[in-house]
Amino acid sequence: MSTPVVRSLDGEQLADLIMRLLLDGRLRERLATEGAAAVAVDAGELECLETIDLDELDAAARRFRSNIWRLGTGGSLASTFPRSVSLFAAVGVGEAELLDGFLGSPCFARFRLIPYSGVGVSVEEAFASFLRDLAEPRPVAAILRETVDHELMIALFTALACEQPLSFVIESEGIVETDRGHAALRRYAPAALASWGEAAAGDGAVPYAYFATPAGVTRGVVSERVAAAFAAIPTAESDAARRALSRRGLW
Repeated sequence: MSTPVVRSLDGEQLADLIMRLLLDGRLRERLATEGAAAVAVDAGELECLETIDLDELDAAARRFRSNIWRLGTGGSLASTFPRSVSLFAAVGVGEAELLDGFLGSPCFARFRLIPYSGVGVSVEEAFASFLRDLAEPRPVAAILRETVDHELMIALFTALACEQPLSFVIESEGIVETDRGHAALRRYAPAALASWGEAAAGDGAVPYAYFATPAGVTRGVVSERVAAAFAAIPTAESDAARRALSRRGLW
């Protein structure tokens, strides 16, 4: 009787196995305690798992976590989302818990760490999606969501000003192309702006604009007259606002 031929994993299957091993601590624990045969889903995986050095795998998983946390426009996710991370810490969710949750979430899969696995969103946008979902049941959910959105916009606009063409896709809505780059308008609660140290008059939602041009990123509270530039349907007011912004080198 001939011995069955083991079909080795192809590149995509091997990448999937590696990611599962790096992300899933329980899988690594089972591999260490129960052996490769107990966790392999087929003969191809068994062939790979039997060659793994468990100590090296644990070290690689720790390095992987550290590398993911260090990704980001500002040098790390924590420095890209400093206020968001601080707000979560204030309600009892620390950095380790944020990273564990992110790596195990569907949001992480939207980020393409491996270049040949296809185009995806930036790690900042994937992390922001996770943070917004995590914020929902919490008492300060509104300020948390707006803070996450604000810090994400800063990261995205920094990339738009510095990195062309982009190495990722942007799924955030409301970012428009201008003659000089990109712009976006958001409206934030005065309480959120106050928590960022930015003052705004009135009690209603405050217009806040972001601009990316070759000169860099400009952002801040704007008047309703400036906000008119973002009108979906052109009007005399929106045209005047765009001309004024163009004279300032922002549109």
